[in-house]
Amino acid sequence: LQAEEAVVSTQSTGVEESVGFITEAINRYGVENIALAFNGGKDCTVLLHLLHIALQRLNLHSTKVLTVNIETDEVFPELNNFIAQSVDLYRLMMVNKKGKIKQALFDLKHDRPHISAVLMGTRSTDPYSAALRSFTPCDPGWPDLMRVSPVLTWSYEQVWRFIRELNVPYCALYDAGYTSLGNIHNTLPNPELLSEDGTTYKPAYCLADGNQERAGRT
Repeated sequence: LQAEEAVVSTQSTGVEESVGFITEAINRYGVENIALAFNGGKDCTVLLHLLHIALQRLNLHSTKVLTVNIETDEVFPELNNFIAQSVDLYRLMMVNKKGKIKQALFDLKHDRPHISAVLMGTRSTDPYSAALRSFTPCDPGWPDLMRVSPVLTWSYEQVWRFIRELNVPYCALYDAGYTSLGNIHNTLPNPELLSEDGTTYKPAYCLADGNQERAGRT
């Protein structure tokens, strides 16, 4: 896995800021008290690799961060395959929680009360996320957890530039024209990526307008 040697060639300011947020979370809460939310999507894939970089810099090479996959119904098999590959590649300590995110976080806190913060791949362009900050406590009525969002300010283009410049593995669905992944019932290839002959789709990183990222969601 590429880490330090490739970072300089990417959008270094965004990378350094994001790694800084992760490092701050580790210093503030302790690596053993942090969980990573990972569902195989492109944003949390970036977050996973940024965490890998931060752990390398802190000489925590063998540390396994608790990783939570919040499972929803009717997940793409390609997504499940990629999650399994990521568990092996990054040596993740994975736990699976079913249901909505709120209940899943309650279950996580119940099972592992020492967890104080959750790293999330949320971006400000995601639904209901415009007002979030990099460190935002969960809302009243939610578990007592700090939501840490290191890639909050990243653009769609930044996400793909990072993935491609560092050769970060990603879910195969993105090469088939999917740009935002939900479940098999509400997700289609992005029509903006349909080829001229109308038979195939370009990869997700070819999307020219990041504002159309969710055009394939129904």
